[in-house]
Amino acid sequence: MFLEYDLIGIKRNGADSFLKQNLNQMQLLFYSSRDDQNKKRLEAAVHKVIPESKIELFKRLDDFRERLRMPVEPDSIAVLSASNREELQQMQLLRGLLTEIYVVLVIPDRKKRTIELAHLLLPRFLSQKKDNFIDLSKVLNKIYRTSH
Repeated sequence: MFLEYDLIGIKRNGADSFLKQNLNQMQLLFYSSRDDQNKKRLEAAVHKVIPESKIELFKRLDDFRERLRMPVEPDSIAVLSASNREELQQMQLLRGLLTEIYVVLVIPDRKKRTIELAHLLLPRFLSQKKDNFIDLSKVLNKIYRTSH
């Protein structure tokens, strides 16, 4: 049937066009349990680069974990903000679920033990919660641009 339509000159969108439009839609999964000034600054930095329609917000680590158990689009990003070292320690349980996602991690301080824990999550970028997030925005922008 498609061949007949093609023979009479009707141009149709093929499966390749459909796939390009509907698959590989990068997502940004944003986790922060605190609702403070640092979270607002981080959220503003994310929204400056990533369209709101591509952002999913999480305030509870359990909800974030459940979301990671569902399919995540290729080239997706997880922005994780650890409010303290204990929360960063709890994030270690997510390691097996983060293997296919670019991880951008915001840590509470630059103490040796904190940085050691942070690197176990294999982040693409590491920032501290008191940073201005300019570099974080640049990293997100680069990941976002290359995912299209």
